[in-house]
Amino acid sequence: MVLFLGSCTSTDCRETNIEGQKADLTVERKESQLFKAGSVEEVTGFLNHHPTLRDHFFYASEYPDISVLSSRIFKVIQDEYIDTLYREAIEQFDASAQSFEDRLETALGNLNSQFPQIGVPKVQTIVSGLYNDLYISDSIIVVGIDYFVGDGATFRPNDIPAYILKRYNHDYVVPSIMKFFIQDIPQYGVENTLLSEMIDFGKIYYALGVLMPCVPDHQIIGFTADEMSEVKANQEVIWASLIENEALYETSEFIKTKFLGERPNVYEIGEKCPGRIGAWVGWEIVKAYVESTGISLRELLEITNHHQLFAESGYKPQNL
Repeated sequence: MVLFLGSCTSTDCRETNIEGQKADLTVERKESQLFKAGSVEEVTGFLNHHPTLRDHFFYASEYPDISVLSSRIFKVIQDEYIDTLYREAIEQFDASAQSFEDRLETALGNLNSQFPQIGVPKVQTIVSGLYNDLYISDSIIVVGIDYFVGDGATFRPNDIPAYILKRYNHDYVVPSIMKFFIQDIPQYGVENTLLSEMIDFGKIYYALGVLMPCVPDHQIIGFTADEMSEVKANQEVIWASLIENEALYETSEFIKTKFLGERPNVYEIGEKCPGRIGAWVGWEIVKAYVESTGISLRELLEITNHHQLFAESGYKPQNL
C-alpha cells in the first residue's frame, strides 16, 4: 500500500448533543513539595502523607521497607541531572496546564452527564525521575509530568518503544485518562471475530470523541497527525486489504492481534500503516452506524450484536 503524507489542520469541534457542565476539578501540584525534601526522613514523611503516591505510583510494596524507597527517591532528587528534567517538566506542564484542565473538566463533565455514577477524581502531578507515567483510579489521577515533556526533552524514557513514545507528550494525556474511565462501560460484542473486536474499540473511541468534541481524532486514538492523514487518504486500500485477506471474520487471537495490538506498523496492509489500524476502522464503522441510525451514545454502548451493527452501518470508506 502506498501512503501519502498530509497534514491535519482542522480545529473544528465535532457536533454533539451532550452538554454536561464542566467538572469541578482540583489539580494538586506535588512535585515542589517532594523536591523540597532535605533528607530521607522528609521523603518518608511526604510519602506517608500521600499514600496513593507511595503505594500505587512508587510501588512501596515492592520494597522491603519504606526507608529503602525513600532513600532511592532522595538519591534521585539529589542527582545533578534531575534539575534539567525537573525544569523542563515544570515548564512544559505550566505551558499546557490550562489546556489540560479545560480538556479534562469538559470530558469528565460530559461523562458525568451520561453516567452520573462516575465521580470526579482529584488530580495530582509529580516529577519522579521517569519512574512512572500515570496512575488512574476512580478517585485519583496521578500524572508523572516528566514523562510528557515531548520530543524536545533532554531526557526521555528509554524503556518505551519509539512508536509508543510518540504519544508521550501533553496532547495525549487527557485522552489516555479518559479511556480508562470509558473502556469498561460499553458492552462487548458477542461474536468472537476480528470485526466484532474492531467495533469494541470503535465504540470506545466514538464515546471519547463525543466526550471530548474538540480533541482531534489522532490524539484520541494515539496516532500522529501525519499517520492520521495517511490513513484517511488510503482508507479504501486499508478496507480492501482486510476484505481480500478475509480477515474480518477471523477468530484466531494471533491474527486479531496483528490488526488490533500495539505494533510499529501493520505490515500485512502496508509498511507505513500504523499499528492498531483495526481499532480505527472499527471507529469509522461505528461513526457510519450512528450517522445512519441516529442512535444515542448510551444505546450504542449497549449493543452486543456487532455483525448486525456492521450490516446496518452502510460503511463504505472513501479516501480523503
